[in-house]
Amino acid sequence: MNKKELRKIMLLKRKDIPNKAIKSIFIVDKIKTLKIFFDAKVIAMYKSLPDEVCLDELISFAQQCGKKVLLPKVVGDKLDFILIDKNTRYEKSKFNVVEPVINNNIWQNRIDLMLIPGVAFDKDNNRLGYGKGYYDKYLERIDTYKVGVCFSEQIIPKLDTECYDIKMDLIINEKV
Repeated sequence: MNKKELRKIMLLKRKDIPNKAIKSIFIVDKIKTLKIFFDAKVIAMYKSLPDEVCLDELISFAQQCGKKVLLPKVVGDKLDFILIDKNTRYEKSKFNVVEPVINNNIWQNRIDLMLIPGVAFDKDNNRLGYGKGYYDKYLERIDTYKVGVCFSEQIIPKLDTECYDIKMDLIINEKV
């Protein structure tokens, strides 16, 4: 099965995952206990699509802890990360993703931890994204600790990967 077919199947499967809000709380609580989260000063996260693990509470928690929080913004054919604060305004992108409105806060410095959504992950820390390669292209340029965030139902035994696919350092879900 090719990536496009697998992506379609996994997106349908993810849509039917029960108790996503409760599972998201468990996942966020697990992330809070990670040493890398505790030590990180700059964390890139994401605003979730309806079927993704919701990190809204984690975003607020990290900011309350004095961490710099970045959110992704697609600009043309590339991904940038924007430093957010309580005054950040948001808009929906062409992909229906909530993103910060462009301002002068495009992050150019080190990112200690990046929490990354995906369609599927495997036991070897490979990630199947949405097919545009935004994260892979961004991650090939930087050195950061990469955590794939998903529900346990999104873990499959093996993903076929290409040379440009970037592995995660850790996959976290409500069970692991």
